[in-house]
Amino acid sequence: MNYFLLSVKCVLLLSFVCVVSGANILAYFFMPSKSHQFVFQPIWKELALRGHNVTVITTDPLNETIPNLREIDVSESYSAYLTHDLSNLRRETTAPYVMIDFIQDLINDIFKIQMNNEEVKEILRLPKKSFDLIILESHNKMAFGLKHKFDAPAVAISSFGLPVFTHYLHGNPIHPVLYPDFMSEVHECKTLSDKVESTYFTLTVWLLVKYKIGPEADLLARTYFGKDMPYLDELEKDCLLFENTNPLFSDKRPKTPDVMEFSAVLPVRDPLTADLKQILDNAKEGVVYFSLGTNVRFDHVQGDVKKTIMEALGDLPYTVICKWESEKLEGQPKNVHLRKWLPQQAILAHPNVKAFVTQGGLQSAEEAIINAVPLVVIPFLGDQPLNAKILTSKGMAETISPKDLNRRILTESIMKVAQDEKYRNKAKELRDIFLDQPQSGIDKVIWWCEYVIRHKGAKHLRSPAADIPLWEYFMLDVLAVVLIALYLVYKITKVTIKILLELFKRSTASTTSKKKKKN
Repeated sequence: MNYFLLSVKCVLLLSFVCVVSGANILAYFFMPSKSHQFVFQPIWKELALRGHNVTVITTDPLNETIPNLREIDVSESYSAYLTHDLSNLRRETTAPYVMIDFIQDLINDIFKIQMNNEEVKEILRLPKKSFDLIILESHNKMAFGLKHKFDAPAVAISSFGLPVFTHYLHGNPIHPVLYPDFMSEVHECKTLSDKVESTYFTLTVWLLVKYKIGPEADLLARTYFGKDMPYLDELEKDCLLFENTNPLFSDKRPKTPDVMEFSAVLPVRDPLTADLKQILDNAKEGVVYFSLGTNVRFDHVQGDVKKTIMEALGDLPYTVICKWESEKLEGQPKNVHLRKWLPQQAILAHPNVKAFVTQGGLQSAEEAIINAVPLVVIPFLGDQPLNAKILTSKGMAETISPKDLNRRILTESIMKVAQDEKYRNKAKELRDIFLDQPQSGIDKVIWWCEYVIRHKGAKHLRSPAADIPLWEYFMLDVLAVVLIALYLVYKITKVTIKILLELFKRSTASTTSKKKKKN
């Protein structure tokens, strides 16, 4: 009998494992940006290695031989940047509604290019129930239509922070003074000016997404995923959501059970090429690494910024390794080595690196923290200005606003962080905090993806705050009842006092009259 029960348990266990291990998963990571894709690549690779059948739509395929992994290459959508230049889109010079609307126009164009890819069209012709799980990049609202298209549970992942409207949809608090939006550049509301700025940004973005971006995205999504699709906001609310953040960058906002944080999902480090290794090893005075990421292109930057940067780098006593659009430049200093692409993690891990000049993107910041390399941050767009403020406030960085950038300031800032050990010591402290976690980011994401597959969704984690309107969330109905009740009490009390006073006057008058008659 015991053997029989044991056999039954084994069969049930194996059935359970098969359900999870053999799932059909569609992943869609739309953003044409290597730094974004680096966050997602380990996730889809690990899911495939664990036995799931993974189809991924991506701008940057791994091109590795994994039997149950199919990568659909939509790198042609990088062409969207030819008509949408992000290099000069900065919060300090651009109104929030203009900035958000510009980014959404870019996302719309990227989405159209990708949906018209022949292999993507082939996927969209598949019947419902073709996939057991959909994994989406959260910043593309149209992508949530895939949940309806295939009638499957979904997990959404952000490669950096979450905007205010996403928090609102999931029922997270959106108090602009306590939790400024990650693109507002306000880190902590310490002054009245900060509070006004954060409130203005939060309300502007919320209204723009609610009444313009949301409806336009919904209309566009219906052309690809069906006219019978529920409104995109309803589909988005019904997804488990992951935000790529860490204890050093977290806004400490309390989150509903269906919104989780993860961090340190970084790809395996590419090795140094022989020439780079020789440059790094032979740099006796040390190395400064310069890279402003993938979205800021120097051939788009206006003014004399390129010349200013090269002159400042040439003034340094260090060897400089610099990511640039070309590997040769007129007037290039002898100590500067230009490359179109560089193995960033491998460079930052080299002991001769003294400082890293960066735009302040989350992935670059995390890689610098992991390798305890101090920073000079030149933030341009998105979450970069806020990241710069956080890194500077933590003591491992100096920040230069692009509008203040000049030869002297850049040279002095680099020398300062490279020579003063307090920056590297603070970076080491932050590294120890960052890496001290009970579970790796990738293990956390994979576990919850398989959790959603096992339970065919995670509706039981959805907060009731996601399903009530704002007037109800802020208890305006209750407030109205209380105010009406107080008003009625006031009116009744007023009338009662008036009646009592009138009766008292009459009683007094009657008593006075009787006294006069007696006299």
